[in-house]
Parts: sequence; C-alpha cells; structure tokens
Amino acid sequence: MMVPRRRAVVLVAAVALAVIVAAAWLAPAALLDSRVARATGDAVRLAAAEGTVWRGRGTIVAATTQIPIAWDVDVLPLLRGIVRMQVRSGHGALTPRATIALHGNAIALHDVDVTLPAAAVAAFMGYAAASVGGEVGAVADDVELAPGSYRGEARLSWRGARIVGLGDAGPLDLGEVRSTAKAAGDAISGPLTNEGGNLALRGQWTMTARDGLALALLLTPARADQTELKRMLSAIGTAEGAGWRVDWRAPLR
Repeated sequence: MMVPRRRAVVLVAAVALAVIVAAAWLAPAALLDSRVARATGDAVRLAAAEGTVWRGRGTIVAATTQIPIAWDVDVLPLLRGIVRMQVRSGHGALTPRATIALHGNAIALHDVDVTLPAAAVAAFMGYAAASVGGEVGAVADDVELAPGSYRGEARLSWRGARIVGLGDAGPLDLGEVRSTAKAAGDAISGPLTNEGGNLALRGQWTMTARDGLALALLLTPARADQTELKRMLSAIGTAEGAGWRVDWRAPLR
C-alpha cells in the first residue's frame, strides 16, 4: 500500500505534468514567429498568428510577400520524438500544402505543392528581393534531408523569370526556367533549362551546405542584336559557339 507521503508526491507530480502539457497545448501560435524569424535570419516572419502552436493560422511574410497558411500538429508522432505538421492554405485553396516531419536534425517533406514569389525565395536565401521577378513552384512526393544523407527529388519551375540590376544589359527575361532537383548524399542538384525570354540557358546547378550554390551554364542570347547583353556575358564567361560558358558560385547566407 502506498504511504501517504509518497501518494502526495505522485499526485503533485501528476498535477505538474498535466499543467505543463496543458500549457504547451494551449501555447499561443504567436510564439512561433520568433522561432521562424530565428531559423531564417529574420528573412521570414509569421504575422497575425492565431490559435495555438498545435492548431493555428497566420500569414507568412517574406519581403513584400504575404501567404496565409494554417497548420495542425499530429499528436501521436510526438510519442516517438517526431514533430509532424500538416500545412495548408489559409484560404482553403489546394496550395500551398505540405506535410513536414522533424526528427532530431532531420526533416522529411511529403506531398509538397508550393508556389512562392521569386522575391520571397531570394529574401529567404539572403539576397535582394527586388533583384528577381516571377514565381517559383515546387512539387515533391517525398524528400528527406538529414546531414550528409539527402534523398528524394522535386520538380521546380520559375515562371515569368526575370532578373534586374544588370547594368546596361537591362532586365534579363528568362521565360520559364525548369529543373528536376535530386537530393543524394550531401548535395541537391539538377539540370537547368528554360523556354522563352531573351536568353537561352542550359546547364547544371548544385547546392551543398559546405560549398553553397554552384552554377555551370551555357548562356546564349536569343537575338543577334543584343549588344549589351553579349558584352556582359563576355566579361563573365568564356565564348563557346553562339553563347558563353559561365561558372558561378555563391555561399548560402
């Protein structure tokens, strides 16, 4: 038979545990904003959050972009140390949507269909949002990312692709840029092509946490009279046929 003092200790512990669980369950969704800001270096914020960290809604803000979302956290995976979250549109649309699972320092993505302004993607990566235009879409069934062990693939498209701030060459219109990104080992990479615009590009991109983003491209002006564009390409690349071979690297910020 449990002695009175031990029974009292167990009761106090049970009440304390219930209070902790209830506090976590009812924690306001607004607390997530500081976590999102810290994880993205203040490039992305969660504004107008309401509900709780377990079930809530808010607006993702990156540069001038605002994307309403809603989310639910599944309870049962928590027993195995996994935080699994269902993210969906805050307006009831089919996209954006994704299932995100966090376990230790690994992340798994399932049923992803997201379209974001290119400016928001640039801001997230630490580059000037005003330097690009168009919208970037990503579709993936299953992607797993853990340090040194990436797996899966995603279909990427950059529609209405536009780069500004290129000096006398003027804005660079690339039409629609496409790639199938494959995650393997410690890298994500894929071929890069486009259709339309005033510059044709063909090549490959690779991204790693250690080396950042690397591009190896053949860039070919669409018209013979693009004098300023040709001058810019000759300054940064090596002539090859009707185009210029360009290798470019940048760290992930």
